[in-house]
Amino acid sequence: MKTKNVFLLIVTVSVFLVACTPFGGGDDFDAKDFDVNDVYYVLNSGDAKSNNSSLTKYDAATGLVEQGLFEKQNGRVLGNTANDIVVYGSKMYISVTGESTIEVVDLCVRSIKQVRCEAQPRYMAVDGGKVYISYYNGHVARLDTATLNVEAKVKVGRNPEQLAVVGNRLYVANSGGLDWNTPVGYDKTVSVIDLLSFEEIKKIDVVLNPNLIIAADKGVFVISVGNYVDVPATLQYINAADDAVSEITEFAGVTEACYNKGVIYGFSWNPSYMSYNIVSRDVDSHWIKEQELPRSPYKLCSAGEYVCVTESDYINDGDVSIYDTDGMLVKKIAVGLNPIKIVKAK
Repeated sequence: MKTKNVFLLIVTVSVFLVACTPFGGGDDFDAKDFDVNDVYYVLNSGDAKSNNSSLTKYDAATGLVEQGLFEKQNGRVLGNTANDIVVYGSKMYISVTGESTIEVVDLCVRSIKQVRCEAQPRYMAVDGGKVYISYYNGHVARLDTATLNVEAKVKVGRNPEQLAVVGNRLYVANSGGLDWNTPVGYDKTVSVIDLLSFEEIKKIDVVLNPNLIIAADKGVFVISVGNYVDVPATLQYINAADDAVSEITEFAGVTEACYNKGVIYGFSWNPSYMSYNIVSRDVDSHWIKEQELPRSPYKLCSAGEYVCVTESDYINDGDVSIYDTDGMLVKKIAVGLNPIKIVKAK
């Protein structure tokens, strides 16, 4: 299609990509030596307890897709149930929940350090030379990017998921997901951590089972996915000035979302695809403009200037559809099993 051809032409003429040295090729690597502005990494969580998480590389300049990159570069598997990946400076950080580890790699995916965690790490947020990690045992840890050591932790709510930094505060979605079938039930709070003291200063009540959290517009947007029966998924906004919570009823039912250029993009499990402009408050009920929609959406993420929908049937290897912010398909690539996130190397 025309948009795909234009995209490939632009990145081909605008970038000269120097390939990373293969595994075992010496210790003189410097991230400044090559341009990675058009390289994307897809984290595939694999099948729970099957030890088959993986990393797929997509080079937009050449159109090449490379599977199993972590294993190729390091001579070992990534592990069981990788859950999140972030790029920060010249490093990438990968949380591997089933292994209770954070894999720290360079931008060629060569291992720098495997950080052991005391509990299952879920999601990460970065700020001020630190990586903040939600532990599923009800804590948030702080990893120093210079020493690559976990230097502190703080107790939050039950089974914390995503987290986001706004100013000198960290907002953490407490899901209580492990208690869904007990009398205690889901959690329904967002913890607020002061980053200077690294202490929880309050909990904010939201709709039950908050999972997703997005920093934008001087606050955070929170999606609580409800109880999958009579409490629907709800988008809420927490104003960081006073921590007041407001529900955005125009965007009800969305269970996965990401943020790009002032717009929240989401989908529900129908599936239907909606977007919400945080300034105009306009809702587009069909933000994907292509006739053929992703049929088995799994996750949504923002990678550079693009919005990406990952697909999974939980059995076979999945796909990632990359869209521009006008909802036009730029590229669709085959990846690994249960693709959970795509990031752009910077």
